[in-house]
Amino acid sequence: MENRLPQKLQLGIEYLKQAGLNLFSILEVGRLPDRVTSRLADVAFPLSPRSRIILIGNGGRGLWKALSTAQWQQPDPINRYSSEAARHFAGQVLTPGNYRLIYPGDNPVALQQLGASAGWHTASPLGLGINPQWGLWYAYRAALLTNDPLPEMCQPAPLPPCASCSEKPCLSVCPAGALSETATIDMDLCAGYRLSPDSGCADRCLARLSCPVSTEQRYTLKQVQYHYRLSLETLRHYFS
Repeated sequence: MENRLPQKLQLGIEYLKQAGLNLFSILEVGRLPDRVTSRLADVAFPLSPRSRIILIGNGGRGLWKALSTAQWQQPDPINRYSSEAARHFAGQVLTPGNYRLIYPGDNPVALQQLGASAGWHTASPLGLGINPQWGLWYAYRAALLTNDPLPEMCQPAPLPPCASCSEKPCLSVCPAGALSETATIDMDLCAGYRLSPDSGCADRCLARLSCPVSTEQRYTLKQVQYHYRLSLETLRHYFS
């Protein structure tokens, strides 16, 4: 499909890939569920059903490798890097003044629902989306809202890897007992265990690490620890 895209858009997507942001979709706002579009009500942007959301993410370890040592010394390096890359893409591809970076940002964005609409993932017991190519090792990094008439770029929902996983090690490995095949993750149990003294999940998720899907894409332990230490601080603030 990409070879039939406008040249500027092709070049912009290639720039993002080189920057480690190798997941990309364009969604028409009018085709999105109400629970997604309702989150856009507070965005100061002239929204219409034909507006587009550009969803940008990363799968695997490429983004981590793309950040330089100097960039890691800055506050919030991944969000800063992703925002700068998204703005550079927009400056090369979109009409000036006809777009808004909505994630990262102050307004809540329904990222999981956008990812499901884009065909990036299906549900998993961990409350994270799972992708056959990337497993649990991908993330949403930026989202742009524009009124430029871009072509839609999404794909059908992938086959759910969890449905064919007979052993489901994530359920048995979770030391908090927070996971179930039939229910959503019990965040109180998860957070309680992560915040407990000598927790084995303080700087990692043992259940996530046990997932057998696309283990070759798994983040390095250093990257895992970086993300989970940040989330632990968020939990401490929330439950304090």
